[in-house]
Amino acid sequence: MQPLNPSNKPTSTEILDQHNATNRVITCLCLLLGGGLLGQLLSIVVVRIASSDIQAGGMLADIITQHFANVILGIAFVVLSISNLLIKRGLVEYKRLRLPAIVLAISTAIVAFILIPRMDYLREAALLDGLPVLYSASAAYFTTLSALATSLLLIQLASGGVLVWRQLNPKKSAG
Repeated sequence: MQPLNPSNKPTSTEILDQHNATNRVITCLCLLLGGGLLGQLLSIVVVRIASSDIQAGGMLADIITQHFANVILGIAFVVLSISNLLIKRGLVEYKRLRLPAIVLAISTAIVAFILIPRMDYLREAALLDGLPVLYSASAAYFTTLSALATSLLLIQLASGGVLVWRQLNPKKSAG
């Protein structure tokens, strides 16, 4: 069946429909990302509060963080990729999503793939000596890594919140 448009160029209505569908996909992904970040925060808080052993609770919270990191990174890269494609097509209002998505991806990757494996190594080394990590020789280093990981998790939450807010309120944040 031949299209009614003989020039085979998309009409403005078709472009608008594609833009609305893409905007809904990005909105859904941003909301999923925000929910994932809140779920990560709540699960970490519950595990740390409910655990009677501080070291075991920390290890379980780190495992949860690493599992959530895969989902968060995937969604952040999809949002970043789609917004970059839309920017190349002339929809510059999607530039507002790039910086929070990049900050979110970088902070997530640093925590999940650099800090947590190093903290796990320090825990294992301390346990081989028969001590909890907070009483080992590397306690100060572990505390520094833990504080840095917590700070980056808070940056994740903030950048995820900014990403969701900017997608849901485009007219207020455009500029």
